[in-house]
Amino acid sequence: MRDAAQFLLGTHDFSTFRSLSSKTPLQSPVRTIFQVDIQPSSGFLLFFVPFSRGLEFWELKFRSRSFLYRQVRRMVGALVAVGQGKLTPHHIKELLERKDSRALPPYAMAPPSGLFLKSVEYNEAGR
Repeated sequence: MRDAAQFLLGTHDFSTFRSLSSKTPLQSPVRTIFQVDIQPSSGFLLFFVPFSRGLEFWELKFRSRSFLYRQVRRMVGALVAVGQGKLTPHHIKELLERKDSRALPPYAMAPPSGLFLKSVEYNEAGR
């Protein structure tokens, strides 16, 4: 997953990793990803859901000035598919090069129920 995440770093056309919305069809799909961190996590569900003890948790952190509609959800799904062996790290590069939101396999879309926005940071100089 970490090897695959390296392909997401930098400035790319992320058309494959966005969902088209009636509000944003003309928005440029070019974005810059500054950081992708993938680390094992204890998972906060352990405190609330007893059956979660046998589950494996991972924390994925993305840093960018902005994201496209559902971009993070789609990137996470693709990276998890790599972790599951359904895609190879090189598939991430190929998906970026396709620049087509229909190119992402249906199994490579993370469900919204497992994703949480942890924080938003603002750079005073960037305003």
